Amino acid sequence: MLWIWIIVLVVLIFFSGFFSGVETALISLNMFKVKALVKQKKKGAEVLYRLKKDPHRLITTVLVGNNLVNVSAAAIATYLFTDLFGSAGIGIATGVMTFIILVFGEIIPKTFASENAERISLSVARPIELLCYVLTPFTIFSDFISRKMSKVLGSKKEKQLSEEELKTIVTMGKEEGILSREAADMIHNVLKFEGTKVTKIMTPDVNVDMIDGEKTIKQISDYVINKDFSKYPVYEGDKDNIIGILDVDDLLKYVKGNKIFMKVKEIVKKAYFVPESKEIDDLLTEFEGKDMQVAVVVDEYGHVVGLVTIEDIMEEIVGEIFDKSKKPSAYIKKLSDTEIIVDAMAPVDEINEALKIKLTEKYANTIGGFIEHLLKRIPKEGESISFKNIKMKIEKATAQGVKSVKIIKG
Repeated sequence: MLWIWIIVLVVLIFFSGFFSGVETALISLNMFKVKALVKQKKKGAEVLYRLKKDPHRLITTVLVGNNLVNVSAAAIATYLFTDLFGSAGIGIATGVMTFIILVFGEIIPKTFASENAERISLSVARPIELLCYVLTPFTIFSDFISRKMSKVLGSKKEKQLSEEELKTIVTMGKEEGILSREAADMIHNVLKFEGTKVTKIMTPDVNVDMIDGEKTIKQISDYVINKDFSKYPVYEGDKDNIIGILDVDDLLKYVKGNKIFMKVKEIVKKAYFVPESKEIDDLLTEFEGKDMQVAVVVDEYGHVVGLVTIEDIMEEIVGEIFDKSKKPSAYIKKLSDTEIIVDAMAPVDEINEALKIKLTEKYANTIGGFIEHLLKRIPKEGESISFKNIKMKIEKATAQGVKSVKIIKG
């Protein structure tokens, strides 16, 4: 009978090590790794994914299992040692079992599991899932208690991976040679998108070539084909009244088909409008979902303020990597070394750089805001303002604000 209890005790110690190792292995694998294993169709990966989707239940099951075998092992050891040594056996059992469980039930299995997390997790996924069902009554009860305690203590569920942690991982990947410099820079650029408005990358309306929809294909074909753009906003009457987008590829088809006397407005595609508050990452998702490549940006009053294309977004991701030369600002059209036309949203620091002047950014970041702060009102179209050694002429303005300005350095 003694040998039977000893064998049971050994088995319980083995399972103590098993549960400790499983706990370490499963915690070591994050969901990104598990999803990769599922894509690779590794055996047991789908079961492992199901387990990791409910981490609270998984950990509760493993801990319940581990505590059950540890308590059982301690009880049997106490029985055996008191049978052999009397009342002194309780102290002996406590000391011996503490050492055995610490070494064989914790340190060795956890060390091994941390070094072989993937292999162990895949191997034990199915039996652990089965155990989750077997221990359901225990896990439901303990889950209820732990959630109540969490509410009392005010604990909050944290994100698995924060943006800063992801940036750190990418940087480490680049430093260790796992990611190329270009790949790491592209990922960092994508992460910058969050919270960034389309106005940051759009081409302001003052720099957008627009086509009058009433003109014929013959009238505009030479002009359009000789330009570098592939798409043009088409307006009717007023430039704020955009009626569609002209695709140069479509234009060429009509030119080749000798349909050159058709009006441009007859061949345009539907224009897609977005508010200037639209964020870049949202727009990219919409471009992909709607299979579109260009959007007209409008302000809260419906006035056109610019144009943004899929190329603008892609340039934000890869442009600085493959083109180290600094491109001219999309907000500024340079006429000479001392004369420029700018969109009202042009940053003051870019104007300072373009003309080698020193307008203060204390009161406004954009030239439109700077002028309105200077005058304490919205200027009229055609109005001229002098400030130190520069002259600013309002090229375009509405009742809502300045649209474009010509700036001449004195």
